[in-house]
Amino acid sequence: MNGAVKATERAAATPIAAGPDSPAKSALRRPRSLRGSLTLVNVALLALGLLLAMAASLVGVWTILIGQLDDSLRQDVQEVRNVRASGSPDPCAAVPSAVLHRSAPYALLDSGGWVVRSCVRESDGPRRNADALAASVAPVALADRGEGASVRLDGEVYRVGAQRVTGGGILLSTTPMAGMMATVKKLFLLELLVSAALLTLLALLTQRAARRRLRPLEDMVQTASAIAAGHLGSRISTAGGSSEVAELRTALNSMLQQVETAFRCREEASEQVKRFAADASHELRTPLATIRGYAQLFDKGMLGPEEQERAIGRIASEADRMNRLVEELLALARLEQQPQPQRRQVDLALLAREAAVDLLAVQPGRPVTEAGALEREDERVPVLGDEGLLRRLVANLLSNVSVHTPPEAPVTVEVTREDEAVLLRVRDDGPGMRPEDAARIFDRFFRADPDRARRTGGSGLGMSIVQAVVQAHDGTLRVETGLGEGMTVEVRFPDTELTA
Repeated sequence: MNGAVKATERAAATPIAAGPDSPAKSALRRPRSLRGSLTLVNVALLALGLLLAMAASLVGVWTILIGQLDDSLRQDVQEVRNVRASGSPDPCAAVPSAVLHRSAPYALLDSGGWVVRSCVRESDGPRRNADALAASVAPVALADRGEGASVRLDGEVYRVGAQRVTGGGILLSTTPMAGMMATVKKLFLLELLVSAALLTLLALLTQRAARRRLRPLEDMVQTASAIAAGHLGSRISTAGGSSEVAELRTALNSMLQQVETAFRCREEASEQVKRFAADASHELRTPLATIRGYAQLFDKGMLGPEEQERAIGRIASEADRMNRLVEELLALARLEQQPQPQRRQVDLALLAREAAVDLLAVQPGRPVTEAGALEREDERVPVLGDEGLLRRLVANLLSNVSVHTPPEAPVTVEVTREDEAVLLRVRDDGPGMRPEDAARIFDRFFRADPDRARRTGGSGLGMSIVQAVVQAHDGTLRVETGLGEGMTVEVRFPDTELTA
């Protein structure tokens, strides 16, 4: 039992090896910076190029110097070509004076390939290596090829050349390679230092150039961080960078502008929804409280016959007010869903005439003037749209006049064609509005004079519905007003005769 417990403890104490994709290893692996990658690639490419150039130059210099040594060795036998032809009895006469005066080993071989011992002087120092020199190369093959070979004798490196001389013998002459090798070594060190300097300079220049080129990307990161922190107005700097970076910067700034606009619209929509819910609940609470109050009075029998009749009238009027409010809310909700209206030819002049007649029926004493095409009974001004929505639009415009202006204030209704469009103008000589109120005229439940509007039945949704209907018909809406200057509402629709 104790053994099982100890085994369990050892197993628990043994660390679990992290797999290749474990979070620990992923956390340790950090992405390499683009600047470092560019520097590394540039330095590696230049190092490879310098290495190849260095190798080519060293091989070329080595080949040239070796060729020069071989040429000097071939020239050693030129003065002894005709020694035998002149009848000289001394075989050592085949050794040129240049070889004799050179402090380097040499050997004269007879036709059998043996060293002519009489030509080896004991006092010549390194020339006593004639046997070793003859043994280090293949004289016959070397002489036949006419090339040189490198050998090491007594710790030094020599270049050996083999040339046939008169009488069938072979002369092995050498020249030291220490000077040539020192020259090649110095060249190698010089190229190595120059290459290191070039690589260092390239790394510094690449870092600087990459920092300058990548600065726009760093600005993009900083801008993204600022936006993530809530600074939606931050934008990427428009200075510096290549054409590709400029295109990316322009695209990102455009995207950020759209994101900011969408966020602002979302905030405004959320605020409007909150305000709409608060205003709607407030608008419905008032008539509901009135109806509930009268109902309680009826239930408790606290009203006399006359008071009961007045209470029933108030309940009916508040119920009508609630009904109108609910209908307008439903109409506005349907318009905000942006459905495709059932468009057909609608006579806007006829709708305006009928709405003017309705206004006179409600307020017989109001001066109403018909202008433009309305002055001629038979003139039609067709527009392409939904008749029900357009009828509601004209009715709301005139209802706004009847609710918010005195009954004696003149009003002018005009339908005309102007600048390739059909215009509907409703102009009144009422009290007008202040600029700050006019800026909110299309807000839901907004009333410049709330007390008067409630007394006359206004809900504050009429102009919101007008705006929605105009937008559904691809039109434009403009309001001109001032305090004490009346108000003009102009609706512009595309001319159906031009678009047909």
